Amino acid sequence: MPGVPELAARLGRPVIPLLLPTPYPVGPVWVYLLPDEPVTLVDTGPATPSAWRSLVAQLARHGLKPQDIRRVLVTHGHHDHMGLARRLQQLGAQVYAHPADAHNLALRRHYRQLAGMLRSLGLGPGRRLLMMAGLWLLDRTSRPLLHYTPLAPGDELPAAAGTLGVHHVPGHSPGHVAFELSRENVWLSGDVLLAGILPNAVLEADPEQPTRPYPALGVYRKTLKSLAASPPRALLPAHGPAVTEVQELARSTLARQELRSRQIWEALGPTPKTLATLLARLHPRAKGLGLFLAYSDVYGHLLDMEEQGLVARVTVGGVHSFARSHAERHGTHRVEAS
Repeated sequence: MPGVPELAARLGRPVIPLLLPTPYPVGPVWVYLLPDEPVTLVDTGPATPSAWRSLVAQLARHGLKPQDIRRVLVTHGHHDHMGLARRLQQLGAQVYAHPADAHNLALRRHYRQLAGMLRSLGLGPGRRLLMMAGLWLLDRTSRPLLHYTPLAPGDELPAAAGTLGVHHVPGHSPGHVAFELSRENVWLSGDVLLAGILPNAVLEADPEQPTRPYPALGVYRKTLKSLAASPPRALLPAHGPAVTEVQELARSTLARQELRSRQIWEALGPTPKTLATLLARLHPRAKGLGLFLAYSDVYGHLLDMEEQGLVARVTVGGVHSFARSHAERHGTHRVEAS
């Protein structure tokens, strides 16, 4: 796969990738400067001093200052993508984002609800505290974004070098969008599909029913199938190299999700197990934010398999355990797409 700068240099319109540091295990994040009018930044990096200094320095190399950015387009409401959006907004930029990510954008954490859910899944107070402390620390690397222009699929954003089409590609987050460089059929795609990284279908409150978990894995599977069926020419992602074999990567990501689902189903064994037991087996070293991502991984798959009738829930004394149902696991609902 080509590097991001190499693919960007071959496009028929100016697209300048900027690589910003993050404090997260995923490493640095690509954001994209579109210097034609209106000067646009797609994603922003986290709200850390090092990311801000890097952004200011890289803009200066192109004769720009942060206040020259007139438009910020947010692919989704995770910290490395929207952390600096409010600061740029205060300097005069108009910020666009999808309203399904409103809770992420505003850093609204349903801590009490999350604590109750974790308790019902068998996690003790120590692990619950570690997980929520990890989320609290993560939120120190962003700033809440309360006001923005809402995006909708099918929107076309004007620019001197050609319109930017909006595609809703949920799963990694409910409001994840990609921006199509319409003349090139290349998407600025955030985290929807990454080479060498399996994006976490992050488990969070459902935007429409906040008391229930968002069915992230099933939604993400639909997005991946859509990309496999009708792929753009290439993706410029937030992490890693450019993606030119979009259909192939979408199919392999579906296959990796199916493999993970099988691993979790097999880990259940013949007797019911709590999520806490599964986390200890499948993610024994997870701490803090890593523990939240592990919970998102395992419980997301359990919910998805429960919906399919592959897993049954057993509740004793208010604590949920999960067991294999009598249905055999064939996985044809996913394997057929890979």
